[in-house]
Amino acid sequence: MVRNFTKERLLPDQARGFINLARSSPRAGNTEGIRYSLLENKNIDIYWETTLGENEKESFPWPGLLNAPTLIIVWVNPNSYLQRYAEDDKKRTGLGADVKNWSTPYWWVDGGMAAMSILIAAESDNLGSLFFGIFSHEDALKEKYSIPEEYRAVGTIAIGHPAKNQRASKSTLRGRASLDELIF
Repeated sequence: MVRNFTKERLLPDQARGFINLARSSPRAGNTEGIRYSLLENKNIDIYWETTLGENEKESFPWPGLLNAPTLIIVWVNPNSYLQRYAEDDKKRTGLGADVKNWSTPYWWVDGGMAAMSILIAAESDNLGSLFFGIFSHEDALKEKYSIPEEYRAVGTIAIGHPAKNQRASKSTLRGRASLDELIF
């Protein structure tokens, strides 16, 4: 994950190509419940104005992240999954009746797979990327970008050219479990 970007823009339609690839990501029941906000130029300024106040920008630990020329927000619509699973070929599952019937809410899984597809596509184009959460700013971003109420944010992906000097996140100091520790 890259947290320090140059201001160099992506190639025209490059980010649209990443989203197009994400359209092929796995989706439960082939549900069309994922949408994307593709933010470039002034829309990026609006994003940061909405999610970071002026005082927060000054103390933000990753100022190079604010240089990323492209942001993609991944949105999911749980109602699309309910509607799909109420159709004849899926009705027997009972999942179309209520979100509470889903032991695993696949809109989050599918949204995560779409996000990962975008991250991998950016990496394969020798770009840097970072997935990060929106947390308490979801409603404000919906309002700013006219996102329908039924959509929920999976997170934001910053994409751009990595700056030469990358500072590692403190989280990387935690290390990783060994392969043997991960397998039951």
